Amino acid sequence: MYGMHSAQALVFFASVGMLILATQWRHFHPFVALVVIAPAFGAIAGYTTAQLGSNFGSGFSEKIYSPGLVIVAAALVAGLAETTGASDRLMAKTERWRWLGSNWIAGLLGLIAGIAASPASAFALLTPLMRPIGGASVRSRQAASIALALAISASHGLALLAPVPVAAAAILGADWGKVALFGLPLAALLAAFGAAFAQWPSGFKAAEDQPAEPPSGAGGGSGGSSVALLLATVIPLLMLIEQSLGDIPSEPLGGGTARELVLGIGRPLMLFLVSVGIMIIGQPRQGLGLLADAARMQRVLGNVASLLLIVCAAGGLQRLCQLTGMAEMLGERTLGGHFGAFGVLIPFLAAAAIKTLQGSSSVAAIATAGMVEPVLSVIGLADANGRALAALAIGAGAMTVSHVNDEYFWLVTQSIGFRPLRGLAAISLGMLLQGMIAAAALLILAVLVPRG
Repeated sequence: MYGMHSAQALVFFASVGMLILATQWRHFHPFVALVVIAPAFGAIAGYTTAQLGSNFGSGFSEKIYSPGLVIVAAALVAGLAETTGASDRLMAKTERWRWLGSNWIAGLLGLIAGIAASPASAFALLTPLMRPIGGASVRSRQAASIALALAISASHGLALLAPVPVAAAAILGADWGKVALFGLPLAALLAAFGAAFAQWPSGFKAAEDQPAEPPSGAGGGSGGSSVALLLATVIPLLMLIEQSLGDIPSEPLGGGTARELVLGIGRPLMLFLVSVGIMIIGQPRQGLGLLADAARMQRVLGNVASLLLIVCAAGGLQRLCQLTGMAEMLGERTLGGHFGAFGVLIPFLAAAAIKTLQGSSSVAAIATAGMVEPVLSVIGLADANGRALAALAIGAGAMTVSHVNDEYFWLVTQSIGFRPLRGLAAISLGMLLQGMIAAAALLILAVLVPRG
């Protein structure tokens, strides 16, 4: 059994290599490469033709709604912001904060956004702010986007209210106060590392990989348009965070119909209507003018169509990876390791293996927590502090690492104009280093905190 899943994992990594080669050196479009290579991997992994079509299609269609609809909403908000001059006005207003550093501002924003229900949706909602935060330089905007992406990932894996640590803590029976006590400082540390790291991958490589400067659009609108842009990103983000709170098993925002209302508020359709609606209300003449202009709307939607197709194709690959079962089976192998005093590494490595092989942080966290819970006493983490550390180790592993079978990787890299290899250096490597820092910090905590 393990031999079969090990072979599937080898085929998967070979497929990843082929995908990088095809897109980086042969310049195939990532969507085409994903649609060709994903079924090839599935066929070799043992899927029938019918299973290939069904499984790839279900993953594809799931991503077209979430985060797909939110990506379209962000594109419309950005288009309206350019039309009204909101981006330039907000950029001028944020000049007084620029001394803090755009990476650090983006990192702080990502630390908050990471507790939202979906990291991909959170990142998409905040992309219209990257021009005001990053400034006029393409390089500074890319660096700010990397810092934002890494901070969202760190917070999503370690901040208490985020779905990943909440799921792990609930399954392991960890004390949420202890999870927050250990996890929030660690998430802040990783977000700070991400802000510092972001300057490096944004600065190398040739200039042709950088996206073209968008049109200014500063010739119209009023000061209210910048306020509308800010509200059109912050309010939907708060709605997405509220959905995350509604998912907590203890139902802090209420159960029954109240919980359904809370969860419904954060759905992609609601986020789309609210974000675009706020921009139109803020500048009705320009907003409605853009929506009624078929040529301009076609240009805005056409610009996001490529990204949307890539994200959806990545969802299809992710579903194929998940249904092979290779991630869970190989993750279980780590449970047999003998780490002695370093037992906290076991849940980290199991979650990291599952995340890397199948692409979803939430699936990795839930699967790993279910595997680890029966062996907590064996690895020396059965006490209250140990369970909290185990939950955080799972969260840290579940964010290590995002790559080509994760829609979040493609959303970030394509949004900032990186090719896949450069995206691996900026996003995947950044998350790997964050994971290693988290693992080291948890090892220190396992030694220092009282046990028993």
